[in-house]
Amino acid sequence: MFICTFALPKKDFLLGGMIVEERLEALQEPWTSFVIEFPTYPKQVVHGRDESQRILFLCPQVEANPTELCLALFGSQILMHRLQQGESTEAIASAGFIFVYAAETPNALRNVLAKYKQMTNAPVLVSQKSNVVKTAHFVTEFLNRVTAPGFAQARPVGETQVSGMPGAVMDPAVMPIPGDEDLWSENLPEIVLVDEEGNTVHASHNLQDYRAEYACRYVLAHFAENINRDKMAETVNLSPGYFSNLFRSEVGMSFSDYLIQVRVENAKSLLRRFDLSVDAISRKCGFNSLAHFSRTFKDRCGLSPLKYRKSPHAVS
Repeated sequence: MFICTFALPKKDFLLGGMIVEERLEALQEPWTSFVIEFPTYPKQVVHGRDESQRILFLCPQVEANPTELCLALFGSQILMHRLQQGESTEAIASAGFIFVYAAETPNALRNVLAKYKQMTNAPVLVSQKSNVVKTAHFVTEFLNRVTAPGFAQARPVGETQVSGMPGAVMDPAVMPIPGDEDLWSENLPEIVLVDEEGNTVHASHNLQDYRAEYACRYVLAHFAENINRDKMAETVNLSPGYFSNLFRSEVGMSFSDYLIQVRVENAKSLLRRFDLSVDAISRKCGFNSLAHFSRTFKDRCGLSPLKYRKSPHAVS
């Protein structure tokens, strides 16, 4: 089981004819736990029979309306069952994800997860308020693309076995993006460029798609490395063309423009340090040659790097 942090046998809650049964004692812990079933999604095969996919959802008991929260996150076509003390673990064992909605990951939560680890090998997504919608979107997108043997005769090349879901495979287009990379942790900075027509373009700060935001944060942390569109698209499990369209629609500029502008902005700051040569700055900012750096910098700033360094009026 791994944790990603950038989150039924008895059907007690059913939208459209909601039935609530509270016959067993509630779990004595500060976490509310639901098994959520997705009956309209592709089925999974469990012990030779088709069953709906499920996830385990945990949130603090202080959450006033956990049922409404689940409906808001995962849509109306779900079945919810609040876990009770002493229930069978069969439904938990077949969960595709453990989705945790929490402001932080205290030891109390780790103890709860350790208990569930004995019941399922499902990956854990811990989501905070700022990214809970994006995390829920990832889960539903993933579950919609899972295929079981009854839906696919052969496994396509590149698909991956889904942990905790026997016989199911995952489309690489919705595989989780790496969670162990160092990313820019502050608010996205102001990135501004002037396009070929002389228009000022501002990169958006509020991104709805987690893959576009991941790409921005990755660039801000790794701009000195060999980054390009195709490698970034592969990292977030998208085709280069789809990634280009997604990034432009979310951020407001192309990925290559964003990457170059981040490099140029960092170069402008470094040019104020006279202990670094222009050639050293070009390498520190990820340019593959001094000539490429000089040409790009002049195109973006109107001055060569050396003239920019000497200009008392240049704004870094």
